[in-house]
Amino acid sequence: MKGIRTILALLLLLAPSLLLAQAQGRVKGAVVDTQGKPIADAKVVITCPEIGTYRKELTTDAKGIFVVLIVDATKRYLFHIEAPGYQAVEQLNKPLIGAQTLELTFTLKTLEQVQKEMEQQALEQPGVKEAREGEQLLAEGKRAEARAKFEAAVKAKPDLHVGWFELGRLDLEDGKASAALESAKKCLAIQATFASCLALAANAAKELGDTASYEQYMAAYKMVNPNDPAVLFNEAAALLNKQDDAGARPLLEQALQANPNFAPALFELGMVYVRAGENAKAKELLERLLKVAPDYKDAAMASEMLKYL
Repeated sequence: MKGIRTILALLLLLAPSLLLAQAQGRVKGAVVDTQGKPIADAKVVITCPEIGTYRKELTTDAKGIFVVLIVDATKRYLFHIEAPGYQAVEQLNKPLIGAQTLELTFTLKTLEQVQKEMEQQALEQPGVKEAREGEQLLAEGKRAEARAKFEAAVKAKPDLHVGWFELGRLDLEDGKASAALESAKKCLAIQATFASCLALAANAAKELGDTASYEQYMAAYKMVNPNDPAVLFNEAAALLNKQDDAGARPLLEQALQANPNFAPALFELGMVYVRAGENAKAKELLERLLKVAPDYKDAAMASEMLKYL
């Protein structure tokens, strides 16, 4: 009887370990990119929501594989996978109990892919989508259809400042300065430093003869876009009208530094050089003008002047 009791005692001691062994689970994970290529040296962190102290860290091998033995496979485990240049992923999984292996695949997207997806999602948002379609219609010369899209865009997304800008630009081109100014104001209420809307407001105010508003919008425009060749040219033009070539010259040169092919500055600076007797510089600018802007309003005069340089 003593021998039997000894055997029973040994069985009782072994029972917990046998049960624990039966509850073990093996997990094999593969970490790959979106093309299915393995990602080596990816960091794997395993935690268990039900066991606050559980934490295991692994690294994938050259084939992007990791293998781990989970002692208590009755619970679910959180697998956190990360690698430099990729967006981290997490999955909650429960291992298979016994001799079975749970095989998992973790697909990581590059940060560039994630950024592109986010941009595409933004482009498909209500309002933004219609505005993008409106821009395409404008490029095709379909103004009426484009206007309808921009109107739909600001209706779907009233804070879409570019939508108000496009509507205002169309109104200004159609001679509707008051409507253009109202759209510009709505645009600026959303984005006060949007240079295009400041320019639109200034041009609309000028068409309406509202000098005070024009100067106010232009001052704001110059602050946010001081190197705009058009702004520099306008300042130079005021001096040229007073026969002040010396004052206009540096402004025209700055305008061409901002945009080497800005036709008005090419012509006027070329003529400043002509008057100063700097024929070689004048010839260079006027020839460039005819090359980059052959349809410019003063192209014929530039062509005629070149005959004498």
